Amino acid sequence: MGYMLSPASPPSQEDWNRIDARVARSDEDRWLSSRYAAQTERRALIALYALNLELARVRLVVSEPTLGAIRFQWWREALGEIGAGGPVRKHDVVQVLASCIQKGAYSVKALQRLVDGHEAAFEAGDRNLEPEAMLMAMAAHMFARTHGWGRHIQALAPAYARARRGESQAFGPVIPRVPSEIRPALAHARLRGLYSQGKLPGRLMRRWVILRAMMTGRV
Repeated sequence: MGYMLSPASPPSQEDWNRIDARVARSDEDRWLSSRYAAQTERRALIALYALNLELARVRLVVSEPTLGAIRFQWWREALGEIGAGGPVRKHDVVQVLASCIQKGAYSVKALQRLVDGHEAAFEAGDRNLEPEAMLMAMAAHMFARTHGWGRHIQALAPAYARARRGESQAFGPVIPRVPSEIRPALAHARLRGLYSQGKLPGRLMRRWVILRAMMTGRV
């Protein structure tokens, strides 16, 4: 991973399109939910999910704890440089994160805690420790600073993740309707109903399920 620095200039439309397509390929569930957000929030979601993909893939590309620690520290330092307000690293995800941080979408400290969560899961070799609830909470926070859904997210996010990985046949917690303002951050969790039954939804079914979640708030 490179260390070259450049001034923090706004990402181009091409930059955003490239990262948006990457998230669509690798995390279609969250990508589909993000389609229901206005452009500013949608871009902030996509940048956050792109970072999450970078952190999650560490376990796929390295197995040595030392090599994993180096990669997580790279991201921790890259985020710190954004927070310091100076030049940022020439990495497309770093560039879009810098743009979103400058607009107040999320804080450097919150993103660094996401790094810490993924590193803890990597070191333990336990995907149940991945910061799914933290990721969902950060996404919801973009839409409403106060929404009263913190404890529901803590229960919902890991249940969705386990079902999606095929590690659980439990539907998970029964929760109230999601407030309309934060639905673009949570609508994809409705897919847990299919995942818990061992079903892999096709493109049309995936879109229909998320649309229903957006319409009804049922996840």
